[in-house]
Amino acid sequence: MLEHGQTSSPKRLASPPIGLVDLSMPPSLMIINVYTFIMLFAAAVSLVIGAIILPLSYKLVTNWEKENNSEMKGRLERTGYLVLLIACVILAVRMASWPFFYFTLRSYVPEVPGAMCMFGVTQIFPHTVWFLQIIKPIAFFAMGGWFLLYYIDNQTNTSPLAVRKFALLAVISIVILADSIGDLYYFIRMKPLMTVSCCATFYDIPVRASAMIPRAVLGGHYEKNLLPVYYTTNLTLISLLAYMLWQGIVGLNTLWKKVAISVAITLGAINALVVILSFFEVISPRLMQLPYHHCMYCFIGNGLVPDAPIILGLFILGTYGIGWILLLTLICRGYAEKDIEVIVDGTLKRLLGFSILCLLGAVLMVSTHLIIL
Repeated sequence: MLEHGQTSSPKRLASPPIGLVDLSMPPSLMIINVYTFIMLFAAAVSLVIGAIILPLSYKLVTNWEKENNSEMKGRLERTGYLVLLIACVILAVRMASWPFFYFTLRSYVPEVPGAMCMFGVTQIFPHTVWFLQIIKPIAFFAMGGWFLLYYIDNQTNTSPLAVRKFALLAVISIVILADSIGDLYYFIRMKPLMTVSCCATFYDIPVRASAMIPRAVLGGHYEKNLLPVYYTTNLTLISLLAYMLWQGIVGLNTLWKKVAISVAITLGAINALVVILSFFEVISPRLMQLPYHHCMYCFIGNGLVPDAPIILGLFILGTYGIGWILLLTLICRGYAEKDIEVIVDGTLKRLLGFSILCLLGAVLMVSTHLIIL
């Protein structure tokens, strides 16, 4: 109790509601560090180049097969070569921006009052952050598929996929523009003028989405059953991919191969959902040795599991490999009678092996951690 005339020093709330402006803090400019400069530079360059590539790609798509004049055809080919050269550079930069985005968010944690991990940072302009977290994996998948298509077309003598290659590049240019604008908007406006709440207030509550889904399917004690389901779906998918690779069941020329790819895609989608739920509910809490904490931002960014980004990266690449098989199958169909069939089949087989190694590596790394614990 305070006696008459005494005053207490003001205390800041440890975890005020999300979005509460902390008026005790002086106004500040954007958060400036080396990560911010790199993200802004990459976004600005990508925006300019994307705005150039989009109309050029559209022009090449519309005129590539219509132009019969040899001189004009030569100009188109030189323009196409320049566009592809620039595209390879800028697409590689944009693909790298996805993991670097999370490095940048982690660098902001000390600058945001109340932030314990990257989750706190995401509470400043949350809608923009969620947009970026959705568009970046989509862009990464699309750009990876384009590089594979570019590789296949370059292996041929007549470039039969040139039109589809430029058409996909035009679509990707739109995604690049949206991603770049989002990066510029977010990192320029990012100011630590808010006190945010801890990630536990969001991820550790009983009604979190990652808990409700397995509880509805596996029952109240889903934690005991989710890990066996994780191993079952992963090993089944890896076995199917290994069998397809062993038997050569991948390619463009038979209905059976297309059915096998469809089954692998379906099982891959189911496995992706199971893996996501398993990491949220069982794997990340156990590996962090925080049994009641379900924040994936802490898992990849707090240093308790140093190889967590590698584990998740292997899983993502393995799953993307299956998706890229479907993408190439859809784009390259109709060319089974040309020399491209052999090249496509060889690329798809290598993608099968790539997915197997990545998925198996992720499972083995998780298993090693669980055994050691």
